[in-house]
Amino acid sequence: MARQYQPAGIFTITKKTGAQPDKGRTFIMTVTTKNKKTATPAIDKKSKSILPDTLLKDAEFNQIRTEHIALSPLNYRKYINEEALQQFAEELAQHGIISPLTVRPVGKDHYELVAGERRLRAAKLAGLPTVPVAIVNLTDEQVIEIQLSENLQRENPHPMHEAEGIGQMQRSGKTIDEIAIRLGKSKQFVYTRLKLLHLIDSFQEMVLANILSLQDALQIATLSQTSQDEFFADQCAGWKKQKNFSLSGLNYHLNQYRYDLKRAPFNTRDKKLVSEAGACTTCPSNSATLKTLFPEYAKQAICSNKECYNNKCTVHFLSAFTVAVDTYQPVALLYSNQLTEMAEKIIALIPNAASLPQQNIHEVTVIEKPEAPDKENYTYDNDEDEPELDEQEYNSAVEQYNSELEAYTLHTGSGHYGIGLRVDNQEFDPVYFSMDRPKPQRSFGNMVSAKEVQAAIKSGEATPELLEAEIQRIQSRENRAEELDREKVQLLVHSMLAEHTDELANIEALTDADMTAARLLIYQSLDYYGKQKVSEVLFKYSEEDETSGLEQMYMVFQNLTDQQFAYLIRMALCNKSESKYPRQDAGYFLYQIATAAGLPVSTIEQGQQNKATERKEKQLEKISQLEKKIKKLTT
Repeated sequence: MARQYQPAGIFTITKKTGAQPDKGRTFIMTVTTKNKKTATPAIDKKSKSILPDTLLKDAEFNQIRTEHIALSPLNYRKYINEEALQQFAEELAQHGIISPLTVRPVGKDHYELVAGERRLRAAKLAGLPTVPVAIVNLTDEQVIEIQLSENLQRENPHPMHEAEGIGQMQRSGKTIDEIAIRLGKSKQFVYTRLKLLHLIDSFQEMVLANILSLQDALQIATLSQTSQDEFFADQCAGWKKQKNFSLSGLNYHLNQYRYDLKRAPFNTRDKKLVSEAGACTTCPSNSATLKTLFPEYAKQAICSNKECYNNKCTVHFLSAFTVAVDTYQPVALLYSNQLTEMAEKIIALIPNAASLPQQNIHEVTVIEKPEAPDKENYTYDNDEDEPELDEQEYNSAVEQYNSELEAYTLHTGSGHYGIGLRVDNQEFDPVYFSMDRPKPQRSFGNMVSAKEVQAAIKSGEATPELLEAEIQRIQSRENRAEELDREKVQLLVHSMLAEHTDELANIEALTDADMTAARLLIYQSLDYYGKQKVSEVLFKYSEEDETSGLEQMYMVFQNLTDQQFAYLIRMALCNKSESKYPRQDAGYFLYQIATAAGLPVSTIEQGQQNKATERKEKQLEKISQLEKKIKKLTT
């Protein structure tokens, strides 16, 4: 039945009982305005009455002042659109209220609103002194039922109001199945609306204001309350002040608060990692535990509680890092990427780690332990049922692995490498490293595997390009083997000489090689610019061929004249900053070299001594004057 508005006035309501009271009643309402009486349309039995028939028979209809009606604390609706409410108030100011509000008595001449909050608020805005009401004695349970009927059965209810009503029904003890039957909706509809109740109040208000779409609201609802608070403060706090506010890039922003638990650095099943949080596998912030509410995220196991996730990462990092430092006793911390602020703070908390130097792993030389070859990589399918092992290739790989492992063992036992802790933001691995600058890695292009080549040959699908690549692979393997041969020889010779040199008695005389090595050490003490200057004066050699370059360098240092050797020594000494200070050992040695070189050191000293004598004479004169004043003041 279409609503027809009548002028505002005093309602008098006459109850007329029909012939069949059990099938509904008709109420005739008349409006008295000055000298004119107009009949309002009847609410017929086909219309949806707010009150059930069993309650209507006891209703008392009257006109009550608006200030005598208090809002119901049981009404779950939190927000009302103020703009729409103002428009409704303007309509009421012209036409008045047709449908009576429902109230229940709570004291003498005082009532509590049961249904019609929007009409009551609009009436107050319109300045109506009284409103028509149906007064009924109701229990709290009946009030809740009426409010649900009013809000959920109106045409096109707002999704947020539906969510609030369904939440109220759930809190009253009704199951999802019962709610679905009660509303005539599917269980999926009920679950979808319940998702909206996971929104914090600020986002619920945005949904009611139609600023957030239902789909966007459901996405935000997957976040924890803490994450929603942070997200709202960062992205939506000023939405009321901005005209045509819109939230763009929602998925990007939400991903800052979502964490894939399958990639978590900690054990998600550990109940004791953070005891008050428990295991992630039973946490409501884990989408996998909310299969009913958020089935689209159930298989992904996404954590939406940013604060809890980061806290668990911190606890895990602290525990694992402490164990790693105590176990491996590293001499330095190595990192490949910039450490997070969390990692820096945790390192500072551990005394044994806070004092360790930190080095970029790309600026030091790290030796990795070789991996044993896998037979699977050298086994290929043939025409028969049983796969075939390429024993020759596999044995060659094992031989190369053993050679690599031998070199690795010699390196780590040489004393030149220390243990560093490679610090990732999740893991901590011990590695052997030295402070030497890393050598450029040789690239051999895209290497094919022996398995791939053999399979292609067997199947007749081998191409010239594939076979050329196999030749390149074999050659690179041989090059590496020769390099390992040289490394092992060098390491063994190094170990033997270090042991021989431990005892001074083993050193019989200074050899030419010792003198040449001394010149190298002096040269190596120069900084980059010092080396460039000395190289331009003493020698030029090509670094393209590493072996011939080293031989040329050795020959240059071995054949230095006394003049060139003295030049090298003095350049190195002047290159040291401490040689500028008289109390430093380098400073003392530099002074002696300058004197022995015939430089006018005595002239410099005499000039400075003359200045010192003059300064002291002035000082003594000033002290003498002050002493005279002291004597005069004390006598």
